[in-house]
Amino acid sequence: MTMGEGRRKVYMLLDEYSAGGVVTEDDDIKLKIADFFDIAQKDMANYKKIIRETELTITGAGDLLDLPERCEKVFRVWRDGELTRRYFQRAGKIGFPAFDDGVVTVEYFAVPQTIGPDTPDAYEFEVSEDAAVCLPFFVAAQNLMPDLVVDYSAFLQTYLNLRNALDVTLPEGAGAGGVRQKLWR
Repeated sequence: MTMGEGRRKVYMLLDEYSAGGVVTEDDDIKLKIADFFDIAQKDMANYKKIIRETELTITGAGDLLDLPERCEKVFRVWRDGELTRRYFQRAGKIGFPAFDDGVVTVEYFAVPQTIGPDTPDAYEFEVSEDAAVCLPFFVAAQNLMPDLVVDYSAFLQTYLNLRNALDVTLPEGAGAGGVRQKLWR
């Protein structure tokens, strides 16, 4: 979903909810919508992780290499097609004490780009498509929240219900992160 599509869905939700009045695209609402989409996308990325990968070249044991700018946390590290736990992460860097040289693939949880008033309508949300469907409900609720007469809870509850129904399981081989409860879901 793009920012423009999300904005149109928010206006459709607000139009449906308003009592006969049509919600117009004024500058104040447009600025607020951009900020609310930023909050919604970052909340969603905390709930359903955005997984990215990068390749790093190790030149010697003990090297500290820079992680990508929007890396929240390292998820998994692969060397020669095998999962390895022989690394450490410190202050935006990753180190490999056991390797002499070579290439590793680092999978990490990414923080989405900040959405602001200059973000174009063509901007594609970085969360998965099923997660992006939830965002307009959060944004619509936030737009209605300051109005003391209007009940925004229906949109917020819809957002939470949709978000909680998402599949948030991590990809196969995620055992590097610990044991996951499978009995209760």
